[in-house]
Amino acid sequence: MPTLYQILGIRPSATAEEEVTFSRVIRVSCALVRRAYKQRALETHPDKLEPGASNKEKERAERSFREVHEAFVVLGDVEKRKAYDIRTHIPTSLSYQKASDEAKRRMEDRAEWQRQQQERRKASMAEIREQNRIAMQKAQERRFKAAEQATLVKNMVDELLQLTPEWEQRRLHVQQRRASRLNTGNSRWSTVQ
Repeated sequence: MPTLYQILGIRPSATAEEEVTFSRVIRVSCALVRRAYKQRALETHPDKLEPGASNKEKERAERSFREVHEAFVVLGDVEKRKAYDIRTHIPTSLSYQKASDEAKRRMEDRAEWQRQQQERRKASMAEIREQNRIAMQKAQERRFKAAEQATLVKNMVDELLQLTPEWEQRRLHVQQRRASRLNTGNSRWSTVQ
């Protein structure tokens, strides 16, 4: 099975004439790959077949065109090309090593930034959780105090009702009058409760 380099017809060290600057080497390398792709795509494109070509010839042309495109997709991208070279054990050129070192440094910087962001996010979440815990604790204390006060008020009302039984009779009488007013449908008194 041919390598991606053989499919495009270029050398694995196709970085042109080892330019001095790193970015220039990558641009030249990508330009060579792009030029080789365009040439091979024109040669292998299925539309270049004769009109009376058989189905086998068309399939073979489509397969070879797809191989050329896949080779371009991998070799045209620096990171994918590096991964392909490592996977297929193709030796890399000196400029490719420079690209690798630069990419490695960038990856380390990104990993450090990501680690710092994660730590900030964890600290922020811990702070939010602590604030929520304190708010929940305060709300629980308020509910507990309100329940205590409600119990205290209820006890006081019960004691007052025991001391003055006529209050209970008045309360029952008021409730009966309200009910009778609501039942009679008197609009003047129907809203009073």
